[in-house]
Amino acid sequence: MTTIHKRHLLIALAALSAAAFFSCGGEDVAAPEKKWEIDRDFRRGPVDLRIAVSRKELSIADRVELLIETRAREGYVTKLPRFGDKLHEFGIVDYRSSSPRLVGDGTVVTSRTYELEPFLSGEYIIPPMTVTFHEEGDTTLHYLESDTIRVIVTSILPADQAELKIREITGPAELPAGYGKTLLIGAAILAVAAAMAFLFWKRFRRMKEIAIRAVPAHEKALALLERLLAEGLVEEKRYAEFTARVSDILRSYIEDRFGLRAPERTTEEFLAEAGGGLDVDMEKKSILERFLVHCDLVKFAALEPTAEDVRKTFETCRDFIGATKREEVREKAA
Repeated sequence: MTTIHKRHLLIALAALSAAAFFSCGGEDVAAPEKKWEIDRDFRRGPVDLRIAVSRKELSIADRVELLIETRAREGYVTKLPRFGDKLHEFGIVDYRSSSPRLVGDGTVVTSRTYELEPFLSGEYIIPPMTVTFHEEGDTTLHYLESDTIRVIVTSILPADQAELKIREITGPAELPAGYGKTLLIGAAILAVAAAMAFLFWKRFRRMKEIAIRAVPAHEKALALLERLLAEGLVEEKRYAEFTARVSDILRSYIEDRFGLRAPERTTEEFLAEAGGGLDVDMEKKSILERFLVHCDLVKFAALEPTAEDVRKTFETCRDFIGATKREEVREKAA
């Protein structure tokens, strides 16, 4: 084979290889779509409505995502529900809205995703969502509605502690016969037990302190917040008392988490010490300062908080615990 023929053969092989490469590589490989535990579609004429929720069930310390998406045939315009519509039972942590985009089959897709957090445990209802659509050049509006979605939010307390109730005090019991002799025997047993308890007191106290420290600070704080909610102070509109209790829980958490003596100090003293001892960024310190000052106004200046103030106070406390909890986990893993 001549040199010229070899050169022509090599050029042909290179061309075939390039064609094969571009024919395979030109198609985008779609990334796997996020899995939604609730995923429902509704259709009316040229428009599809999709409502998807990332979790059917979550705890009060978790968050859930909600997707609202419309797919309309080209030539039709859709409008999503207004921001936050039907979501008043949740707190909106974050959201993402996408501009209308044209996909391969000539369909126009518009979507909005919310990141939501619950306020109390129980069943949460997302009522039917309604989108409107019309044909370009036509002002006649058409409506497409979803159905009701239910999400269960569970308590983070153990099942036997989720509903703590105080029982009525029983009446006095009559003393049995031979009570004096029984009392002497009981006193002797009590004296022996007291002597044994004294011998092991220091060891027992040390073991108890170790056991308490073994529970992560954020778990103790979240459990206290959950127990506080179960007392019903918010429902009884005892907002000032609820705010003071939330402040105490956050101060105790800071002491456990960062080793700062937050509960015994005034806010001014604590913030002065926290300048160097609280290992969080400036934004979190600023949020914490506003939180503590607001709680002091409620405690000592008779400021009457509103229901919205109480909600923000609770969410600020929980979010601070959640943010610093993640830092704590990273430190343990390091």
